[in-house]
Amino acid sequence: MAFSELSPNQLRVAIDARQTYEAYREARRQAVQYAGGLTWKPVNGVEYLIKVINRTGGNKSLGPRSPATERIHAEFVSGKVRAKEREAGLERAVSEFAGMSRQLGINRVPSIVTATLRKLDNYGLLGKNLMVIGTNALYGYESVAGVQFDSGLLATTDVDFLWDARTTLKLALLDDEVAEAGVLAILRKIDKTFEPVRHSQFRAVNKDGFYVDLVKQMASPPWKKGGPERLAAKDLTPSDLPNIKWMLSSEKFSSIVIGQDGQPAPMVAPDPRAFAVYKQWLSKQSDREPDKQRRDRLQALAVVELLQAKFPHLPLDDNAERMFPKAVRQITKGSKFSL
Repeated sequence: MAFSELSPNQLRVAIDARQTYEAYREARRQAVQYAGGLTWKPVNGVEYLIKVINRTGGNKSLGPRSPATERIHAEFVSGKVRAKEREAGLERAVSEFAGMSRQLGINRVPSIVTATLRKLDNYGLLGKNLMVIGTNALYGYESVAGVQFDSGLLATTDVDFLWDARTTLKLALLDDEVAEAGVLAILRKIDKTFEPVRHSQFRAVNKDGFYVDLVKQMASPPWKKGGPERLAAKDLTPSDLPNIKWMLSSEKFSSIVIGQDGQPAPMVAPDPRAFAVYKQWLSKQSDREPDKQRRDRLQALAVVELLQAKFPHLPLDDNAERMFPKAVRQITKGSKFSL
């Protein structure tokens, strides 16, 4: 088989680690609501309750001091304390599970990948603007299934992010650096040695030789112009790929994966059926290197095997095949995605 089952103990810790991290993410989101703060400000001899609403000092008045505004202020202060305590407690629990994850060998994903996923999630880009495609998506599938793919299928020194050019950035959620340089700025917050590769502006590399690639769907026809060229003005310029729309338009597959440092991260990837069909199609392309063709096919086979064994809610039937153009369906004709 292309994958092995987690042991009962590994499965228990993996489930608990994921649930704890989900609770921590929610606690962080709640704590963010208290950012900025409330303060009393005297104006012409009258105190007003002021809410700071952005990083540049923008604010709005909630009214003069009164029993109502004093109650708002008191509830804000006590709520902020509770939110911070809950966030700190869950952060400690996440760290404890990180140690157990390392001991049990369920720490799978390169730490640079999980660090990037967490940052993208913090800025609201993961899932809405960007999702993981390529080899690293396998970590998301195996995490939900409670298995581990054969390590030979997973070895890679890069991560690919698919940009949905139909979406826009929510600038209010971004600091100035990220608003200006997007993914490249986020990468540099994780590792300041990330730099664009000069001859291919769609990828960045750090001092350790780890690559991050941005891709997007090629325009149809390819010479058609229009729409944004990149996520932010000084960001990487995504490479145009044909037929990536099969993954772009599929249902998104969300999971929590665990990094090699034991720290979890959210991952959003395409529907595994779309992944399998795209990889199979890619393995048939004559301009693809032979070793990559074989790897593409093996990954497609592994994901189909996983779907059949672990994901009955994602059937490999005629309806699933209709997600793809007729020319693509011919690749699996008569095999019902058995590839």
